[in-house]
Amino acid sequence: MQTWRMREPVMWLAEQITGNRKTYGMNLVGGVRRDITAEQKPKILEVVAEVEREWLQVIDAIGGDTPLMMRLKNVGVLKHEDALAYAVTGPTARGSGVAIDARVDHPYSAYDHLVPEKKVQTGCDNLARTLVRLTETLDSIRLIRQGLRELPDGPIMADIPNEIPAGKEGIRVVEAPRGESMHYVLTGEDNRPYRWKVRAPSYMNLASSPAMLKGMELADVPIAIATYDPCFSCTERVEVVDRKSGKARIYTNEELVKLSRSKRR
Repeated sequence: MQTWRMREPVMWLAEQITGNRKTYGMNLVGGVRRDITAEQKPKILEVVAEVEREWLQVIDAIGGDTPLMMRLKNVGVLKHEDALAYAVTGPTARGSGVAIDARVDHPYSAYDHLVPEKKVQTGCDNLARTLVRLTETLDSIRLIRQGLRELPDGPIMADIPNEIPAGKEGIRVVEAPRGESMHYVLTGEDNRPYRWKVRAPSYMNLASSPAMLKGMELADVPIAIATYDPCFSCTERVEVVDRKSGKARIYTNEELVKLSRSKRR
């Protein structure tokens, strides 16, 4: 609850910069919608300084909190070899000693200049994944300060061609808060995408649940799941199976459109 209280000034700051607390709408193809103004910089630095001060207190308090340690230390263990076998990503991987971070391993945007530090823990448990997230918050503050200090003047949008040829493929992996988010696109006619495929990090991390939760006390299960913070809607996949024959069916795009417009309930 303390961290939720500490989050509020950040949300207010996001609203001042973008116009909205959560759905920022800042990113555009080729740049951003608006720039950081000189007047905003002191306020940003003021907010992150206060967050950093209180965040360090949270980290310091965790070690001496015996009830909390009982729910975190040696609980929800995802062994290093299991993390590799399930190909988990993000803080889930780094909490099991897997030193991967797409921002560092495959730099994009400004990450060849603003280089994050890989925060890796080897405890492989709830505590390790918690410490990864806590220390990454401090590193994010470092990157914000560096970014503001070295922010160049100039345009905030790149030149984007008006027409993109059909049949072009693009793929990019970015480091989202939960881990690697992969996007694939195949361009089509009329300047439209023909196919777009997304693999969210939860799709990989959620699959490790059997290895992580096996033999665990039931009361600890929600906490262990929260430490890898799955987005269940990101993992939804639908397969239609005939209960009598056991055969699976794949619907065409036309059939799905027809079903979506059907009046049947």
